[in-house]
Amino acid sequence: MDAIAIRNELLHGRTNDLEKKRKIILLSALGLLDFGIISLYQTGVIKHLPDIDHPLFDSDRVNASEDAYMFGAPDGPISALAYAVIMVLASAGGSKKTGRKAGLDLALGATIAGNAAGAVYYLQNMIFKQKKICLYCVTGACINIASAIIIAPAFLRSLKNLFASRM
Repeated sequence: MDAIAIRNELLHGRTNDLEKKRKIILLSALGLLDFGIISLYQTGVIKHLPDIDHPLFDSDRVNASEDAYMFGAPDGPISALAYAVIMVLASAGGSKKTGRKAGLDLALGATIAGNAAGAVYYLQNMIFKQKKICLYCVTGACINIASAIIIAPAFLRSLKNLFASRM
């Protein structure tokens, strides 16, 4: 591993693959901010999430729901951790030119796919079960789905290569 080559590639490389990963890193940084705010509420650091003044919106209720704590921890910090992991996976190893391993692309795609699946679940839960909307959660869902759209071609290509190499 050549750390200097990776650094230079990340800072100055202009490949299509790197540009897509930069978009994912940017979206994940926004997700960290978004879910950092949710985490402050879910852990009692702040007592109220600013919201849209409309009866359909109740970010406090959605983020204090039983579903938001179903993994034994609030989902805000769990989501923030996932965004941080995505940023590491998107940048680790630089690019193919600097020796990035295909497994990193598979792990990145799987993590993003998991986030997108979680986003769809939570959106469905808000709409049909809670009948309230959390603006912060919708923002996170948009980030997750946009990231999935960006990474899908590379992830599918990596899966295809993995299965082709095993045949």
